Amino acid sequence: MDRKKIFGIFGGFLAVMLGFTILSRGVSGASMARVETVKISTGTIDHTVTGSGRVEAGKEVAVYTESGQRVKEIFVREGQTVEEGELLFTIDMEELEEQILEARQEMEKIRLQNQDAQSASSVERKNRELRQNRAQEDYSQAVSQGDAQVAAAKAALDEAQQALEEFLSHPVPEAEKDGNDNGAQEAYHPNGAEGDGQEAEDQVQPKKDEESQEPESAPDASAQETEKARLEQAGSEAQAAYEAALSSRAENVKNAARELEDASQQKAADSTSKQNEITRQQQELALNKLLALQEAEGKITAPVRGMITNISIVTGDFTTEGTTMRLADTSKGGRLTVTVDKFYEEYVSSGSPVIITPSGNKEKISGYTVAGVTENEEDDSLLDVTVDLPEGVLDAGASAEVEITQKSENYSTVIPIQALREAERGYYVLVLQEEQGVMGTELVVRRLEVKVRDKNDSKAALEDGMLTGDQEVVSSSSRPLEDGSRVRRKEL
Repeated sequence: MDRKKIFGIFGGFLAVMLGFTILSRGVSGASMARVETVKISTGTIDHTVTGSGRVEAGKEVAVYTESGQRVKEIFVREGQTVEEGELLFTIDMEELEEQILEARQEMEKIRLQNQDAQSASSVERKNRELRQNRAQEDYSQAVSQGDAQVAAAKAALDEAQQALEEFLSHPVPEAEKDGNDNGAQEAYHPNGAEGDGQEAEDQVQPKKDEESQEPESAPDASAQETEKARLEQAGSEAQAAYEAALSSRAENVKNAARELEDASQQKAADSTSKQNEITRQQQELALNKLLALQEAEGKITAPVRGMITNISIVTGDFTTEGTTMRLADTSKGGRLTVTVDKFYEEYVSSGSPVIITPSGNKEKISGYTVAGVTENEEDDSLLDVTVDLPEGVLDAGASAEVEITQKSENYSTVIPIQALREAERGYYVLVLQEEQGVMGTELVVRRLEVKVRDKNDSKAALEDGMLTGDQEVVSSSSRPLEDGSRVRRKEL
């Protein structure tokens, strides 16, 4: 076989092989999944919560008037909108004037009671001072008189004791029994003193005169005993008198001291005057309110612009303690309260922006934020979200739909939510990459585990560093994919 023929056969073989390769690639390509890919981006993951609610007045304002006033005429009805200063009802002026007269008479009675109380207090104070002065005088007198009586009794006792001592210290000796004495002892003087001057003179007479006279006889012994007993009795009586004077002084001084203590006792607290003054001030306050009502000609007006929500008075009846009417204050706008599921609690907070769509109106209202979030009083699985609205935005009673948007921080690795895949142990993505195969360079997908920081219905934010900006992430596929699946890009 010549060379030319050989080259021809070989060339034919190569052509056949090329045809089979092209056919194989075509069949393989037809069976590959077609995919769409995305690259990571930056952005926020915003969460939107929706709810519906109704507009209420920002606050209720109570209308009061003095109790006991007869209602003459009512000019409004419940549900009616009134302007600030608009007439609500009037009260009977004749009844009011009678109450003013009674209040003034009560104040005059209280004034007279205070005057009498002050006068009685002044008299009582003077009488107490007089009792104290007299008790002090009696005490001083009891002390001085007692001291004088004790001193006199003590002097008498001292005198009686001295007389007895002198008697006992100067006894009269007996006369000598043999009668040959040259002279007699000094005679005893009843008062305990020596003989008088004559006796002294007799003692100095010449001895011959003494001898010529008969000696005096000694005083009788019984007379001495009698005198001693008399002096002892006088001493006992003086001692008893002294002790009685001491006891009398102590008793009189004690009684006088008690009288002085009683007279000096503090006066019991008496708050009558203070209580009367408090009553007077209360009466004065009530009178001033009645006078103000009289000056207003008995007209009660709306304190603010609002809607009448309650009327608790009846024409012809008397007013009672409490509210006569209630107004929903619309002068400062209203408050929209919507209810949302507590599941979204982390996405609803004060300051979150809201978009309001009134019922029956497709025009949206924006520029307002959440004012507060509280748990629903009737159902703890719900939240009450409030939005304060200025006057003129929505009327009280209007209903509306609300979208509440909670914005997140700006993330650097964000992918569409459809590019995120979930497995039993977490999340993963499929990354597209080129690999060398038997038939040349091929596109395959590789599974990459990722961690999710935040996500919503459209996007997911991943942990930084898990993907690069050059990597392509499969966002959709014409058929299910696994790690290592060969794919081709979807033709646009």
